[in-house]
Amino acid sequence: MTLWYVARAAGVVAMIMFTVAAAVGILTSGNRSPERRFWLQYVHRSAAVTGLVLLTAHVIAVIADANVDISPTVLLWPFGSGYRPFAMAVGALALYGVVLATLAGAARGRLAQYAAFAKYWRSIHIAASVGWLLSIGHALLAGTDRGTPWMLAITVCC
Repeated sequence: MTLWYVARAAGVVAMIMFTVAAAVGILTSGNRSPERRFWLQYVHRSAAVTGLVLLTAHVIAVIADANVDISPTVLLWPFGSGYRPFAMAVGALALYGVVLATLAGAARGRLAQYAAFAKYWRSIHIAASVGWLLSIGHALLAGTDRGTPWMLAITVCC
């Protein structure tokens, strides 16, 4: 049962952290004050990294849990899952979006010197927003607690 609790908790808190990152990211984009922008970016990145760590814990715990029919191949072929294949596909697409944005964000400093990358940065960064929205869909479709009032409240708030 421990892995089940870890998987649930990590998934729920990851979704909350990605919501914080998205909300603060929106606030950051419209802020021109350098000092305030610095702190908003700090919170944005911290929430995103915390969400990524929890997402990793969620995926590892779900795959390691023997009570659920989910193998590591679900990361490459989510429709092959024995457990709610469509929900797993939505979750895998959310993972891909968040990871793509993370890799682009990590490389941003080095790639900023290239005009083409700087021009497309926002377009690439949209993958994080898509991943965040898909994670909410995944929570509504896949979770064992998805129908409980507390989980519905958290998901709707996100």
